[in-house]
Amino acid sequence: MKARWGVIVFVVIALTAPRPAQANLKNNIIFSGCAAAMRKQYQQASKQLLLSQLNKTCDCVVEQINNRKNIEQAKASCINLEQPISNNKNRQSI
Repeated sequence: MKARWGVIVFVVIALTAPRPAQANLKNNIIFSGCAAAMRKQYQQASKQLLLSQLNKTCDCVVEQINNRKNIEQAKASCINLEQPISNNKNRQSI
C-alpha cells in the first residue's frame, strides 16, 4: 500500500510539473503572434522590418508575458516608440 501511494504522488507531481516542450510551444506561439503583428504593421507602413529588430522585440514580448504581463503591458515595455522604422534597403528584412 505504501508503494502505491508513492507511485500516485510521483504521477501527480510529474503531471503538474511544467514541461520544457510545453513551455517552448507556448513561447513559439507568442513569438509567432508578435512577429506576424510586426510584419503586418511594417507592411502597412510600407517600411522594411529588420530581422534583428523583430527578434529583439518579440523575444522581449515573450519574456514579459512569461513574467505575467498582459499583451498591452508587454508591448509598452518592449516597443521603442522613439526608434524610427527602418527604411534601409541594404539590410536584411523578413
